[in-house]
Amino acid sequence: MSMTTRRRLIASLLAGGAVVAAAPLFAGHASAADNAAPPHRDAADNAALNACLERESRMVATYRGIIGGLADNDLAAMTLILDHHIAYAHSLKGYLAVEAETPSSAPLASPTGSLASIARQLAALEDSTATIHTDTIGSIKGLDAAMLLASIVTVEARHAAALELIAGATPIAAVGN
Repeated sequence: MSMTTRRRLIASLLAGGAVVAAAPLFAGHASAADNAAPPHRDAADNAALNACLERESRMVATYRGIIGGLADNDLAAMTLILDHHIAYAHSLKGYLAVEAETPSSAPLASPTGSLASIARQLAALEDSTATIHTDTIGSIKGLDAAMLLASIVTVEARHAAALELIAGATPIAAVGN
């Protein structure tokens, strides 16, 4: 490495370090747009989050209704999805705390039969639930609520894809769900 190249490298590192070190000094002078970060929590989100809690509680009731007719691996798989929905409902209740409303315990559907015969209907419910939560993310203001719902949506989409595979869809079609 030539001396000129080393000097340039050292100068660029020093300049970069100076910018990083000075950034906190200039942060107080940033534009108004930079100060408009979303709030972590916003009470205006509670109604939308309660609607998501309602949906998750009804998904719990749906899966509770079907696991009685399943056995072995089918039972294990649907119990796992049920447990996920229970966890989502608890997470939303925990987030809302005293603002949580009592959700319905009515199932969204009451499918019967083998898992292969009801998987497509369950996939549609999972997909619809993911869409509801995704739409809610677009309307809420609080960053914490958005992150909570985003973490739920990713797993809901996986549920839908897995159920489409069980129903006989090709892997490409299942992912496109």
